This record gives sequence, structure tokens and C-alpha cells, in this order.
Amino acid sequence: MIFSKILETDGYNVVASPSGEEGLKKLKPLPDVIFLDLKLPGIDGVETLRRIRKTAQNLPVVMMTAYQTVDSAVESMRLGACDYLIKPLDSTRIIEVVRHALLVGGTTLLAPDTTMGPADLVGKSTAFQEIKRLISKVAPTDLTVLITGESGTGKELTAREIHINSKRNGKTFVPVDCAALPESLMESELFGYEKGAFTGADEARAGRFEMADGGTLFLDEIGNLSLPVQAKLLRVLQDPTFVRLGGRNHVRVNTRVIAATNSDLELVSQRGQFRQDLYHRIKVFTIELAPLRNRPEDIPILIDYYMERCAKEMSGSIKKVSKKVIDLFNQYRWPGNIRELSNAIRSAFVLADAEIKAEHLPTSIRFSQDKSSQTDTTPAMGDAALKDVLKKVERDHIMATLEKTHWNRTEAAKVLNIDYKTLYNKMKEHEIQEP
Repeated sequence: MIFSKILETDGYNVVASPSGEEGLKKLKPLPDVIFLDLKLPGIDGVETLRRIRKTAQNLPVVMMTAYQTVDSAVESMRLGACDYLIKPLDSTRIIEVVRHALLVGGTTLLAPDTTMGPADLVGKSTAFQEIKRLISKVAPTDLTVLITGESGTGKELTAREIHINSKRNGKTFVPVDCAALPESLMESELFGYEKGAFTGADEARAGRFEMADGGTLFLDEIGNLSLPVQAKLLRVLQDPTFVRLGGRNHVRVNTRVIAATNSDLELVSQRGQFRQDLYHRIKVFTIELAPLRNRPEDIPILIDYYMERCAKEMSGSIKKVSKKVIDLFNQYRWPGNIRELSNAIRSAFVLADAEIKAEHLPTSIRFSQDKSSQTDTTPAMGDAALKDVLKKVERDHIMATLEKTHWNRTEAAKVLNIDYKTLYNKMKEHEIQEP
């Protein structure tokens, strides 16, 4: 599995199990972290977690799913899962989560410094150089930082770079995806809870603020926080103390906060959906990340960088990239920015043998040139004909991915950057059946 390969490349020993029942048999000796899928053959992930808790109450467990259901998230977190992830995941997020889980469990068994680690900020454009300059200015301070930019522009990487270059770099960097957890869990996730705070709270649990004590707390997509949680966050930023959910004692922390958003928080605050006082409190120092379409000179550098990462993660050799692919990358608008480019390279790397060609790219990139080159004087393909062509291209791409992954639908979905259910529906739509 690619998931296991990523962790092994980063220096971890991985034991994989096809089901909850099989996994439970492998709990001796206890692992340092468990990644547990909600959808499993036999007993599901929640029931597996419940059984794990009977024998290993403090073992860090990370729940994974392609289906973002509130009920399962609430149940998992209340049973003591230390994190909850929505698939598909990229390698950077996987490594970050396992390191956070090890810290939660009190384990110091981190991968050696010689491994790849999280992705780096790379580029040479004027916009990129300005970002590096701003990071160098604000990193040595303890100022709260607001990072803005479209989805996929590298907001978490920027926050991490600030942390690494700060006096807090020996402490923990704790990311929180404010859009991933349901509102009912966010307060306890950030500020922790005491035993008996709610049904299922069998023991006290520290929140992310305490985990990041002495280090940096990164609040990604802060605009998704509810107004009540925003109010409590504002109080902590003004006076770094808080009370755990269900608790009485004040907890004092020394935590730097870096926030990020892809929304216009000023406009959102004017509409009453985000507190204006909190907005002004977090925008002490703002870094705005340019979209990739405004950084064309960085694309060749990013291609080389992510190609090298793929080769290391998947134990392969760096593959040649055809001129056609380079041309397509240069003229594409990249609505998903660096994350979309990284995923496109990852998918193509799996599909290609020795050379990455246009046929290995997602449909959106392959056909972007045709769309952009059409003019009023160029006869356009009829809508019906175009749909037929796109359907064929999509079917061929899915078929090629399934064959490359030996019909492992879970792996194919990851490569295609869609969830398992979407792949299932696409196979049904295109009448694709495993031979």
C-alpha cells in the first residue's frame, strides 16, 4: 500500500491488517500508533476502537475515512481517538499526523532527521522570495500570524516554516484543521476536557493548546470556527489561560498561534459570521500567498521537487517528464494550486513507466489547452460530442489506474484523488468490471 510505503520511507516500521479482527490480534506487542479506517470488513472502525480501548486505554489511535459523518467523528473522538482524518491524504499530512500522535502518546520514537519529513517551501519567483522575506522577519517574534491564500497554496507549509525558524523550533508544532471536525467537538479538541465532562469521557484529555505549550498551534481555516469557540479563542489570545470542558481549574499555556484562511475574513466579519475583535487580534502580521497561476516560474522547480519526493516515497527512480506535459503544466490555471500539482505528479508517477506523458495526467489538465486555445473563429466541438470524448478519457484514466494498482480500489481511489464511494460510482457509470 502507498500509505504504508510513505511511513516506511520516513523511517517507521509498519504492520498492516486487512480487518479489525486481524488488527486486534496484532496488538501484542503494542504499537506506538494505530491508523484505523472507519469502513472495514467485519467489525467497523468504531467497534474496533472500542475493543482497543479495553486493553490499551492510552494508545494513540487515528481514525480515517472517506466519509465525513458527524456521528462517527463524535463517537470516535469520545472513545479517545487522537485525530480524525478525511481521505484522500497526501504524504505531508500523513507524516504530520503520525508525529502528532506519537507526541500525544508520549512517545519520542520520531523518525530520524535524515528522512524526507514534510514538504518544503520551494520556488524562485518574486512572490516566493517575498514570502521567504516575511517569514524571516516574523519567525523570531511571538506575534500572532494570519496566513491567507487560496486552497492548496501552502499555508500549513508556511506556518511550519515560521515555527522551524523561531525560538520555539525545539517544541511541538500542532496543526488543527478547523474545517474537518464538527462544531460539537471543536471546543473539547482545542481546550481539552475533564473526566465526566460528557458521556464517554472516561478520563481527562489535554486539548491542542496544551499539546502545543511552548510551541506553535496552527489553526487552519479558522473561519470555520463557530462563534462560541471564537469567543473562547479570543479570551485565550488576550490572556493565555482557559478552563477545560467540564473543569474548574485554569490552565495556563505559552502557545504561539498561527491562523490561516482561504476566505476574506474582513468581509465575513462584516456579515457577522466572524468576530471582528478576533479578526483584528489575529491579523497582527499577515502573509498573503500568491496562487500558483501567478508564479509560473516556480512550476518547473515544483515538478522536479515533487518528482524526487515520489521517487523516494515509492522506492522508484525519477522519471522523465515529456515536453507536452511541461507545456500543459505551464498553461494550466491550477485552481487547486500546489496541492493539485503535487497530486497530479503523484498520480502520473504511479501510472507511468519510464516517462510521464500527457495521457498520464488528469482529464482537467489534459483538456485545458484545448479549452484555452478555442476562439470565436474556431469551430467548437458540440456539447454532446465533447461530453462523449471526456467520458471516454475519464473511463480510460480510471481503467489505467485500476490496472496499475492491480485492481486495488482503495489504492486507485487515492491515486485518482477521489474517495472510494466516488470511484465505485464511476466504475458503475462507465460499466467497468474487474476481469
